Amino acid sequence: MSSVAINPAIPQPFINSSGESLRARLESSLGEQLSSTLLLRERAAPLTVPFGIASLDQLTGGLPRSALTEIVGPASSGRTGVMLSALAGATRRQEICALVDASDSFDPASAATAGIDLERLLWVRCNAGAQAGKNAMRGIVKPGLSRNAGFAFGGVLEQVLKVTDLLLQAGGFGMVVLDLGDIPAESVRRVPLTSWFRFRRAVEPTATVLLLLEQESCAKTCASLVLRMQSEAICASDSAGAATPVLPSEHDATMGGLPRALETNSALFVPKNSAVSHTALLRAVRSRAQVVRSWTQRKPPQSAGAHFDLRAAV
Repeated sequence: MSSVAINPAIPQPFINSSGESLRARLESSLGEQLSSTLLLRERAAPLTVPFGIASLDQLTGGLPRSALTEIVGPASSGRTGVMLSALAGATRRQEICALVDASDSFDPASAATAGIDLERLLWVRCNAGAQAGKNAMRGIVKPGLSRNAGFAFGGVLEQVLKVTDLLLQAGGFGMVVLDLGDIPAESVRRVPLTSWFRFRRAVEPTATVLLLLEQESCAKTCASLVLRMQSEAICASDSAGAATPVLPSEHDATMGGLPRALETNSALFVPKNSAVSHTALLRAVRSRAQVVRSWTQRKPPQSAGAHFDLRAAV
């Protein structure tokens, strides 16, 4: 048996053609369908809504719609204050919002003081396994249960993911917030990355703002905006020990100004060690936000950040 090698016949004009002329010939031969696929499309910038905090809006450009935003940081870093400000702005725009509370830590009274219209907020309390997780962290475990706090919060995280999936699939919400701030980072890291991808895909065709609060960033590249929060000082009206009086003019020069209720105070005290005695009245917490990832720029400068003050609810 003899074999014959067959070489594909390539037209001579295609061999001698340059890249641009070859592309033009292909587009004319295969039609507009291939032509459209060869074009490099730039992704349109998403619509944004304000945080309600001027320095954050200037730093980030606002909360992107149709995307997932992460706000990470330790306890008392300002995560909840930023969340309340964003929810207050959304309800003022007559939007319906949802809060998935993993640890049952939401305070409606503080939310109302922050300006949130509670009639437009759906509060989902996923506290089925939260108490078991807190007991595991304290070492209080029922017989037969694991002492590992990471596994102890597995039940509440499963409930949070199911509820969030239902909310996003139902649609109609201007903002959906997942508050995982009191869940240990060890537990949140166990959430599969496919869950965050599914949530991102669910909000992309909608105008919903998906906001995630946690101790460490876990959504990775699924998040369009990642903010790292850090508390810098505690502002109190009185303090024991070494306390330095800070006049409102000094605040204005360094921090861009305090809330109006604090500007009228003639002698604000900021403890150098950020420790407030039991006799002091908490007035505000000074926080710093740093952009870790942003849809506006692939590699934000490490020094980019914003300072702001969160006033205590009275």
